[in-house]
Amino acid sequence: MSIDKEIIARAKEGEEEAMSEMYIYYKDYVFRSAWFILGKREEAEDVMENVFLKVFTKLHTFNMEKDFKPWLSRIILNESRNLYNKRKSTYDNTELYLDGAKSSDFSLEEKMDIRRHLNRMDLGSKELILMRFFQNLTIEEIARIKKITQNNVKVRIHRAVKKLKESMQDNA
Repeated sequence: MSIDKEIIARAKEGEEEAMSEMYIYYKDYVFRSAWFILGKREEAEDVMENVFLKVFTKLHTFNMEKDFKPWLSRIILNESRNLYNKRKSTYDNTELYLDGAKSSDFSLEEKMDIRRHLNRMDLGSKELILMRFFQNLTIEEIARIKKITQNNVKVRIHRAVKKLKESMQDNA
């Protein structure tokens, strides 16, 4: 599901009400995506601010013929990566936010266990898992965002999932 292109077009023209609608529509998506990568609420909030600042200052460059969500996802990943690279330290995670997953299927302990294993993964693998399974982007959209072939996306996602499963089985 995506926001109406007419709203994006109005925001592109500088209409504040349309920008506000875009913010309301995408704020949770941006926040959860940043939180997934960074693991800290405060950092996810900082990234969210930076993402929307960049979205609204760069919206004039967005090609209306394309889907908005992959363009937004690329900004989220870049801003999250920037903050991640700035701190380059291990962080303590006590929370997990699973977008698109039935969190009721997991106990709190299981959620924290998944988060711990994700945090041990390299940034590239975490990004792929986020885009495919939590943002529900298609292989084609991920390929455009990462600027790699679709086959390469499939291989990398397979490897990332395999790493996550192995990590969880090793500590079971």
